[in-house]
Amino acid sequence: MRTRFWIFSMIALLTLAGCSNYRVVSDYDRTIPFERYKTYRWSDKGSAGISDDILANNPLIYKNIKSVVDRELATKGFVLKASGPVDFTVFPHARVRERVVIEPSGFFGYGCGYCPGWGWRSYPPYWYDPYPYPVFSHYEEGTLIIDIIDSRSGEVAWAGIARGILKDYDSSVQMNRDLDEVLTKIMAQFPPMVK
Repeated sequence: MRTRFWIFSMIALLTLAGCSNYRVVSDYDRTIPFERYKTYRWSDKGSAGISDDILANNPLIYKNIKSVVDRELATKGFVLKASGPVDFTVFPHARVRERVVIEPSGFFGYGCGYCPGWGWRSYPPYWYDPYPYPVFSHYEEGTLIIDIIDSRSGEVAWAGIARGILKDYDSSVQMNRDLDEVLTKIMAQFPPMVK
């Protein structure tokens, strides 16, 4: 059974081949002293207020996200607490958007019957694309966001975002591998290198 999932494999539709399969970026509040962060918990608000959060309907994916993020935070010395005060909370959410790419079609060129240095050519002197209309490509783009909420202010202190085109998976094994890779790259940017 093919599992449809929005995990991020950014295909370079109109760019050079060899680009990254997905893009990961982050931003943070420059007024937050991240060096004081030691403890955290997961947000209990779930997808409240985010009507298009697809993690609300995918509890296994949500569980896998928590597992990878916990692992990455633990390697950096952060402690997960079930109760009591903490320095920050983690709030993941995700969405899918329909996208359309319009690619120009049509190629018109001129070829010579005899090209100096190359000899005779067999192609006609003029050629063109018989389908001179733009080509429309439809795809779904997935976005996964990991928000770090400062407990004192209640505001977003840091956000890591991964974005790319959806893939189809034959099994959950490769899907979870890709999810692990994406989350590892997101969390590699937390805490930010404050300059």
